[in-house]
Amino acid sequence: MIAMSDLVRVSLRQVVRQRGFGVILSIALGITAFIVLSVLGREIRYKVGQDMVLMGGVNVIRVFMDDSQYPGQPRREFHDATVDALRALPGVGLVSRNVRFGQSFALRSSGERSLNMYFIGVDQYFADVYSLELDAGRLLTTADIDDRRRVCLLGREAARDLYGGAESALGKLLFLQKDVFEVVGVVSGVMLGAWSEGGFIPYTTMTDRNWGDGKITRLFVRAIGWEDVPRLMRQIPEVVREQQAAPYLVIQTQEEQLERIKTTFLWVEALLWLGIAASLMLGGFGIWYGTFAAVRARTREVGLKKAMGGSDADILAQFLAEALCKSVAGGILGIVVGVALVEIGSWSLGTGISYGLLMVSSLGSIVFSGIIGVAGGLYPAIQASRMDVVSALRFE
Repeated sequence: MIAMSDLVRVSLRQVVRQRGFGVILSIALGITAFIVLSVLGREIRYKVGQDMVLMGGVNVIRVFMDDSQYPGQPRREFHDATVDALRALPGVGLVSRNVRFGQSFALRSSGERSLNMYFIGVDQYFADVYSLELDAGRLLTTADIDDRRRVCLLGREAARDLYGGAESALGKLLFLQKDVFEVVGVVSGVMLGAWSEGGFIPYTTMTDRNWGDGKITRLFVRAIGWEDVPRLMRQIPEVVREQQAAPYLVIQTQEEQLERIKTTFLWVEALLWLGIAASLMLGGFGIWYGTFAAVRARTREVGLKKAMGGSDADILAQFLAEALCKSVAGGILGIVVGVALVEIGSWSLGTGISYGLLMVSSLGSIVFSGIIGVAGGLYPAIQASRMDVVSALRFE
């Protein structure tokens, strides 16, 4: 029986001679992708989910009291305890208070044109919930809300209609009924829609004047990731009704766009795993074909070894060891590259690493690489071990 050290040394030498680097790289690529998706897959989905608000606001859930549609019902508003309870829910990123029905004001532009603009009351979190971009000035602050200041933000289109542009609107004074409001910022964003043609004032300032609803009748709940939205839609009504009476609570989200994104993610993830499987299968076929080619090229060598007393088990072990060396080398290379990419990815995403999962994935990759080597090299190795000595020695 050939010694294990000699078997490994001879196998490694044969792998270098055969130059099976393409097979090794193919397996390494599949293992690298497997490790990265296993360890960082959830973090990547969450990161993309946070950015999905730019594709229609699928992360934003609108929660409002619909009492106005039912005559005789009292006009209910959201309590502070309710808002705090919603913010404590797992998967909730931000909760923004809002006066659902705003107030329209007749304003005159710098060109003396009369405009009717719609203002809504918001809090300091509204800009983050809707991923607004600041074109000029500043956003509303906590001090603006708490001190009930007479300040406002204008949408980009409103600033252009009133003053010709964002920079020109800063510092201007708007006469809203009997009050004078200062324009402190101009905002824009994909999700603003028609709100870009209006303005935003602190909700406390609006409720003090009984404008619009005069109460906090709507909340914007931004989920951390799109995967959290279905669960939160079930939990939000339960949490609200635990804190207060809300018989006519309405929950709205972009259901069609959410389903479209979920389908897209499903296909992308399926294609990624299919690519990993294809890469590993390509490596397995490469090992199978390479081992068959090695057996054919070394037929006389096999016959000579058998004539000198080599057993079928020795021949089988040698060719199987060569296949294993290729696959395990690819697995080790894939683990090294995969761990490096996981470190880089976690740093760029700003997330931690589950080193336990990384260890399990790496060990699993080595085992799987070995399985590929055995699966690809076993049949050619068996064929080599069963060769007839005379026929092998006479092979040209």
